[in-house]
Amino acid sequence: MVTLEKEVKPKKLGDVLIEKGIITPFELEKALETQSQLKKPLGEVLVQMGYCTWDDIVRALAEQYGIEACIGEVKIDNEFVKKFPKELIQELKIVPISERDGKLFVGISNVYDIPNVKRRLKFRMNKDVDFCLFSPSVFESMYNTVIHGMSSSVFAEQIGDAIVQQQEEEKTEETEKISEEDTPVVKLVSNIVSHAIELDASDIHIEPQRKNVVVRYRVDGVLRRITEYPRNMHSAVVSRIKILSGLDIVERRLPQDGKFFIKKDEEQFDLRVSTMPSVHGEKVVMRILKVSSSKKKLEDLGYSPYNYERIKKLIEHPYGIILVTGPTGSGKSTTLVAVINSLNSEDVNIVTAEDPVEYTVDGITQCQVNAEIGLTFAKYLRAFLRQDPDIIMVGEIRDKETAQLAVEASLTGHLVLSTLHTNTAAGAIDRLVNMGIEPSLISASLIGVMGQRLVRKVCPYCKVETELPPEYAEKAKKIFPDMKPIQYVGQGCDKCNNTGYKGRTAVAEVLIVNDEIRRLIQKEASTFELDKAARKNGMISMFQDGLYKVLSGETTIAEILSVVGEEEE
Repeated sequence: MVTLEKEVKPKKLGDVLIEKGIITPFELEKALETQSQLKKPLGEVLVQMGYCTWDDIVRALAEQYGIEACIGEVKIDNEFVKKFPKELIQELKIVPISERDGKLFVGISNVYDIPNVKRRLKFRMNKDVDFCLFSPSVFESMYNTVIHGMSSSVFAEQIGDAIVQQQEEEKTEETEKISEEDTPVVKLVSNIVSHAIELDASDIHIEPQRKNVVVRYRVDGVLRRITEYPRNMHSAVVSRIKILSGLDIVERRLPQDGKFFIKKDEEQFDLRVSTMPSVHGEKVVMRILKVSSSKKKLEDLGYSPYNYERIKKLIEHPYGIILVTGPTGSGKSTTLVAVINSLNSEDVNIVTAEDPVEYTVDGITQCQVNAEIGLTFAKYLRAFLRQDPDIIMVGEIRDKETAQLAVEASLTGHLVLSTLHTNTAAGAIDRLVNMGIEPSLISASLIGVMGQRLVRKVCPYCKVETELPPEYAEKAKKIFPDMKPIQYVGQGCDKCNNTGYKGRTAVAEVLIVNDEIRRLIQKEASTFELDKAARKNGMISMFQDGLYKVLSGETTIAEILSVVGEEEE
């Protein structure tokens, strides 16, 4: 007698997580509702909503499918990788790790890929496969280890050599140990920096932890774990960076700031270094600034055509205050530099006060704020007014004194550009009032406010057309009736490090102060009333601008919701 066994399907992810007590049925229900709108995997939605961690998801899925859960990176056998066809790695989106017991051991981030990967590897390499499941961020790091020479494996040789050197030279002076240009520590630091540049990272984080030191890069606004090294190497690595940036290598109790320049592939980069003591040692953050970015003009920033024309109209004013608002990392400084470049000519005198001076611009006078000696934004503003300026740029309005002087400068025939930390364009007016500036002075001096955020752009190499969630398709039809209610989503490829995104662009709202807005400012109207009036007079909100960029194929609705948030009705 033959017994036919039914194929047992794995339990659903949500059910497994509930059984393990990681989430509640109510949380699963809410996550499923959100998933139906965003069209994202359930695991990703659960993590984004804070109901569980990626480690929880990886363990649950691995248990479901009877494979190994890999929490964090694992050691890759470089010799094994060299024998593995690279085109097969890219086609299947896998991480070849090693060969054990005659089987291929490979990493994946999507359990649904298992049948296809098994079949293809059996056909191409005639071997069975064992799987290791990674979280998306760890998988991305491991994948790049193989494809681009990224992550721990890239630095393994330098780290190994540096450990040996550390043991051999424990009794030598640290400055002697790291000043040689060919030492493993020097090579390791050089690799960390150059690799960040290759990936278009904006920042490098070197973070000492209890057992090791983690290196992360911020790429397109997202921090990604890249590699790690033993803690006993950290003082040598930090000292090398301090030497490059002119800092005191002996001082480890106080924060320090410095900078250095490097050249890579004929492009010059300015690295701003910040060190800070922590319980496990000094943390180092390096901001990477591409010198060529200082030459960008307004038209190079990727504003939507409608907003670009509104901004152009604003900066044509001969006097008044223009503010750029948004949180840290929203591109405010880049926007101000682009505006300065667009206005810069031999017949105007442009002066700036910045903290710090991030991009140097030819043909203008740039000044570095130094609060320790009393050289504040306000002090520079007073000095500027005696320097016959046409255009004044103040890095940030932080207090009443600076705001008052900016208003006075604008009312005496100068164009003043600055930034404020507010969430919306209309919110800038309330912020100035709260600083103690008279509404009548604000209405007389302020000519416009740009609120903005940076969102990731869809990778042009792997994007595919897909439907918008119904709720947002309806909104799109109402706001942009002439545009097709679709979006493009990146599938992940080697060009975008398997993220589906490559580069960033600005979404903005541009409030132009007209007579109606002036009257409302004088009446001390609320931010809501000012925002409503601005929209009535032609301002599109950041969400609406973001939706336009979704329909144009530049970004995704998920990215807009993540960065800008829902549109308030």
